[in-house]
Amino acid sequence: MSEASYSLLPLLKKISTNASSVTADEVTDAITRISQNECSPVQTGALLTALHYTGLDMKADIIAGAAKAMRHAGRVVHNLKPHAVEKKHGSYNGGLVDIVGTGGDSHDTFNVSTTAAIVASGCGIRVCKHGSKASTSSSGSADILTSFGASLVSVTPKVVSEYYARDGHPESSFCFLFAPVYHPAMAHIAPIRKELGCRTIFNVLGPLINPVDYSVANGLEARILGVGKRVLGPVYAETLRLLGVTKALVVCGEEQLDEISIEGYTQCWRLEGQEITEFRIHPTETFGIQTHPLKEVAGGKGPAENAAILQDLLAGRLERGHPILDFVLVNAAALVAVTGVVEGEQELGQDGVMRGSLWNNAVEKAMEGITSGQSYRCWERFAMVSREAEEALRAL
Repeated sequence: MSEASYSLLPLLKKISTNASSVTADEVTDAITRISQNECSPVQTGALLTALHYTGLDMKADIIAGAAKAMRHAGRVVHNLKPHAVEKKHGSYNGGLVDIVGTGGDSHDTFNVSTTAAIVASGCGIRVCKHGSKASTSSSGSADILTSFGASLVSVTPKVVSEYYARDGHPESSFCFLFAPVYHPAMAHIAPIRKELGCRTIFNVLGPLINPVDYSVANGLEARILGVGKRVLGPVYAETLRLLGVTKALVVCGEEQLDEISIEGYTQCWRLEGQEITEFRIHPTETFGIQTHPLKEVAGGKGPAENAAILQDLLAGRLERGHPILDFVLVNAAALVAVTGVVEGEQELGQDGVMRGSLWNNAVEKAMEGITSGQSYRCWERFAMVSREAEEALRAL
């Protein structure tokens, strides 16, 4: 648009004079206007900067409101069919799950959340991951999957609904939603964020705006969210609670890693119902898996190399004890455990570390998805459906 139709000046003045009086509704309205391209780039940049330096963009109610605004402005996946009941097991109701990190942790590790999502899809869990291309690492989730043979731009809401409804196909269990397809508003915001050169509220919104409607049955049932700064952990957990989420695990590796660490402890904030509990997990003490230095789970030189590693892992060519396999297993197992598809005991020690058979059982379940070939088949089915959708679009 050539001229801004909405002014952010009243809100900017309020922030500058009395930031503590700014309400979540006011920021939500502003984010809605920005997402609809109704505000000038200068005022948009000013607001993002003001929210950052006043700390307002670290308040759970403001983040939750902004996430709702972005989801409302984007394309939402509706009409998910109820064949999910076939997947019900334990406390898992058959809904969709996601595992995602904020990024920007500077560690540039292998694409573990993406791989863990595929592995978990072979464990009787329906996974619907939301992500994009790399912004700070050498290979983002969309980069590795495109390199591995998927056509992500063709996976529209209609394709997703039909994909999960295909006669309850057992291998229709992994799907990836490419953020630019579902959140086109981010395109005109991106240049503003780049020029600002500082963190903005949009840096924390990505993991919260999965297009799947989590307010309905068969929607987004559970998720793991990784944060690269520990201070974000309790904020994210409270944000999820305000958004109506009832089953989630927010994690931060002690190295300020936005994944579950394979090197040492990971701080966790678990949301169950309306209750948030905090504890730590450890590769060996919790999952029974040996530790590895993060340098041993670094990503490849680019998407093609990472895709080759992903293929080797799914094909069962990485032996137990391989650093990347172990890294993936602890993250996939956590998703399996949080989802509720396996059962077992849990015990929170006086040292704050969670232990118990639940986590060990989850590791074996994740490994079974790989050794049985089911995780690989789930990936292949999604890749095939995405390419078919691309061909259908070209034929129009």
